[in-house]
Amino acid sequence: MAKVRLYAATSLDGFIADNTGDTDWLLPYQGAIFGTGFMGEVGAVILGRRTYQIMQAFNGWPYAGKRAYVLSSSQISSLPENTMVVKTGIGAAVEAARCVTTQDIWVVGGALTMQSALEADLVDLVEICVAPVLLGAGLTMLMSLERRADLDFDGIQTFESGVVKLRYGTKR
Repeated sequence: MAKVRLYAATSLDGFIADNTGDTDWLLPYQGAIFGTGFMGEVGAVILGRRTYQIMQAFNGWPYAGKRAYVLSSSQISSLPENTMVVKTGIGAAVEAARCVTTQDIWVVGGALTMQSALEADLVDLVEICVAPVLLGAGLTMLMSLERRADLDFDGIQTFESGVVKLRYGTKR
Protein backbone atom coordinates (compact mmCIF):
# COMPACT_ATOMS: atom_id res chain seq x y z
CA MET A 1 0.00 0.00 0.00
CA ALA A 2 1.16 3.53 -0.74
CA LYS A 3 2.72 5.36 2.20
CA VAL A 4 1.53 8.83 3.10
CA ARG A 5 4.56 11.06 3.49
CA LEU A 6 4.82 14.45 5.09
CA TYR A 7 7.96 15.82 3.40
CA ALA A 8 9.03 19.40 4.04
CA ALA A 9 12.02 21.69 4.16
CA THR A 10 12.59 24.09 7.04
CA SER A 11 15.14 26.60 8.17
CA LEU A 12 17.26 25.59 11.15
CA ASP A 13 14.89 27.60 13.35
CA GLY A 14 11.84 25.72 12.05
CA PHE A 15 10.27 27.95 9.40
CA ILE A 16 9.00 26.76 6.00
CA ALA A 17 8.83 30.32 4.61
CA ASP A 18 9.84 33.79 5.69
CA ASN A 19 7.27 36.32 7.02
CA THR A 20 6.26 37.26 3.47
CA GLY A 21 5.68 33.62 2.47
CA ASP A 22 8.86 33.59 0.36
CA THR A 23 10.94 30.41 0.04
CA ASP A 24 13.74 31.76 -2.16
CA TRP A 25 16.19 31.08 0.68
CA LEU A 26 15.75 27.36 -0.14
CA LEU A 27 16.93 27.70 -3.75
CA PRO A 28 20.61 26.91 -3.04
CA TYR A 29 19.52 23.66 -1.35
CA GLN A 30 17.03 22.29 -3.90
CA GLY A 31 19.46 19.62 -5.11
CA ALA A 32 19.82 18.14 -1.65
CA ILE A 33 16.13 18.46 -0.86
CA PHE A 34 14.68 17.01 -4.07
CA GLY A 35 17.67 15.43 -5.79
CA THR A 36 17.53 12.28 -3.69
CA GLY A 37 15.05 10.38 -5.87
CA PHE A 38 12.12 11.50 -3.76
CA MET A 39 9.88 12.59 -6.66
CA GLY A 40 10.34 9.21 -8.37
CA GLU A 41 8.81 7.52 -5.31
CA VAL A 42 5.71 9.74 -5.33
CA GLY A 43 2.61 8.96 -7.39
CA ALA A 44 0.25 11.60 -5.98
CA VAL A 45 0.42 14.89 -4.10
CA ILE A 46 -2.05 16.56 -1.76
CA LEU A 47 -1.92 20.27 -1.12
CA GLY A 48 -4.05 23.00 0.37
CA ARG A 49 -5.52 25.80 -1.73
CA ARG A 50 -2.99 28.43 -0.61
CA THR A 51 -0.04 26.15 -1.38
CA TYR A 52 -1.65 25.36 -4.74
CA GLN A 53 -1.85 29.08 -5.51
CA ILE A 54 1.82 29.54 -4.59
CA MET A 55 2.80 26.61 -6.84
CA GLN A 56 0.87 28.19 -9.73
CA ALA A 57 3.33 31.11 -9.62
CA PHE A 58 6.22 28.80 -10.58
CA ASN A 59 7.31 28.43 -14.18
CA GLY A 60 5.37 25.28 -14.99
CA TRP A 61 3.38 23.00 -12.70
CA PRO A 62 5.96 21.22 -10.51
CA TYR A 63 3.83 18.05 -10.22
CA ALA A 64 3.38 17.23 -13.91
CA GLY A 65 2.91 13.50 -14.35
CA LYS A 66 1.57 13.10 -10.80
CA ARG A 67 -2.03 13.02 -9.61
CA ALA A 68 -2.71 16.12 -7.56
CA TYR A 69 -5.49 16.75 -5.06
CA VAL A 70 -6.15 20.30 -3.88
CA LEU A 71 -8.10 20.70 -0.65
CA SER A 72 -10.53 23.57 -1.07
CA SER A 73 -14.08 24.40 -0.04
CA SER A 74 -14.67 26.13 -3.38
CA GLN A 75 -14.11 25.18 -7.00
CA ILE A 76 -10.90 26.23 -8.76
CA SER A 77 -10.88 26.99 -12.47
CA SER A 78 -8.20 26.00 -14.98
CA LEU A 79 -6.63 23.17 -13.01
CA PRO A 80 -3.47 21.54 -14.38
CA GLU A 81 -3.82 18.11 -15.99
CA ASN A 82 -4.44 15.25 -13.50
CA THR A 83 -5.46 17.72 -10.77
CA MET A 84 -8.75 17.76 -8.92
CA VAL A 85 -10.34 19.67 -6.06
CA VAL A 86 -11.36 17.72 -2.96
CA LYS A 87 -13.95 19.52 -0.83
CA THR A 88 -14.46 16.75 1.74
CA GLY A 89 -11.12 16.86 3.57
CA ILE A 90 -7.75 15.20 3.85
CA GLY A 91 -9.15 11.69 4.43
CA ALA A 92 -11.07 11.77 1.16
CA ALA A 93 -7.99 13.07 -0.68
CA VAL A 94 -5.80 10.24 0.67
CA GLU A 95 -8.48 7.69 -0.22
CA ALA A 96 -8.76 9.07 -3.77
CA ALA A 97 -4.96 9.02 -4.18
CA ARG A 98 -4.73 5.41 -2.98
CA CYS A 99 -7.23 4.45 -5.68
CA VAL A 100 -4.98 5.73 -8.48
CA THR A 101 -1.42 4.95 -7.38
CA THR A 102 0.61 2.31 -5.60
CA GLN A 103 3.43 4.81 -5.18
CA ASP A 104 3.72 7.07 -2.16
CA ILE A 105 1.43 10.02 -1.49
CA TRP A 106 3.09 13.30 -0.58
CA VAL A 107 1.25 15.72 1.69
CA VAL A 108 2.91 18.86 0.32
CA GLY A 109 1.39 21.49 2.59
CA GLY A 110 0.68 24.01 3.87
CA ALA A 111 0.62 23.93 7.60
CA LEU A 112 -3.12 23.27 7.95
CA THR A 113 -3.01 20.43 5.41
CA MET A 114 -0.02 18.78 7.12
CA GLN A 115 -1.63 19.29 10.52
CA SER A 116 -4.91 17.74 9.31
CA ALA A 117 -3.10 14.69 7.97
CA LEU A 118 -1.25 14.17 11.25
CA GLU A 119 -4.35 14.65 13.38
CA ALA A 120 -6.32 12.19 11.23
CA ASP A 121 -3.50 9.65 11.76
CA LEU A 122 -2.97 9.32 8.01
CA VAL A 123 0.80 9.97 7.90
CA ASP A 124 3.22 7.03 7.72
CA LEU A 125 6.51 8.92 7.30
CA VAL A 126 7.65 12.37 8.38
CA GLU A 127 10.70 13.61 6.51
CA ILE A 128 12.17 17.02 7.25
CA CYS A 129 15.05 18.58 5.36
CA VAL A 130 16.69 21.21 7.56
CA ALA A 131 18.56 23.94 5.65
CA PRO A 132 21.48 25.78 7.29
CA VAL A 133 19.62 29.09 7.44
CA LEU A 134 18.24 31.04 10.41
CA LEU A 135 15.27 33.17 9.37
CA GLY A 136 14.36 34.53 12.79
CA ALA A 137 10.66 34.67 11.91
CA GLY A 138 8.27 33.27 9.35
CA LEU A 139 5.65 30.62 8.71
CA THR A 140 5.93 27.53 10.87
CA MET A 141 5.56 24.02 9.47
CA LEU A 142 2.58 23.25 11.72
CA MET A 143 0.09 25.42 13.52
CA SER A 144 -0.88 23.69 16.76
CA LEU A 145 -1.63 19.99 16.93
CA GLU A 146 -4.64 18.89 18.95
CA ARG A 147 -2.74 15.81 20.04
CA ARG A 148 0.91 14.90 20.24
CA ALA A 149 2.32 12.75 17.45
CA ASP A 150 5.02 10.37 18.66
CA LEU A 151 7.53 9.28 16.04
CA ASP A 152 10.16 6.55 15.60
CA PHE A 153 13.56 7.64 14.30
CA ASP A 154 14.25 6.03 10.92
CA GLY A 155 17.44 7.70 9.74
CA ILE A 156 19.43 10.78 8.96
CA GLN A 157 21.13 11.87 5.78
CA THR A 158 23.63 14.71 5.47
CA PHE A 159 24.60 16.70 2.39
CA GLU A 160 27.68 18.77 1.53
CA SER A 161 25.45 21.86 1.28
CA GLY A 162 24.77 21.58 5.01
CA VAL A 163 21.22 20.23 4.60
CA VAL A 164 20.27 17.46 7.01
CA LYS A 165 17.36 15.16 6.17
CA LEU A 166 15.63 13.59 9.17
CA ARG A 167 13.27 10.64 8.68
CA TYR A 168 10.71 9.33 11.16
CA GLY A 169 7.94 6.75 11.07
CA THR A 170 4.71 7.42 12.89
CA LYS A 171 3.79 5.28 15.87
CA ARG A 172 0.43 3.59 15.60
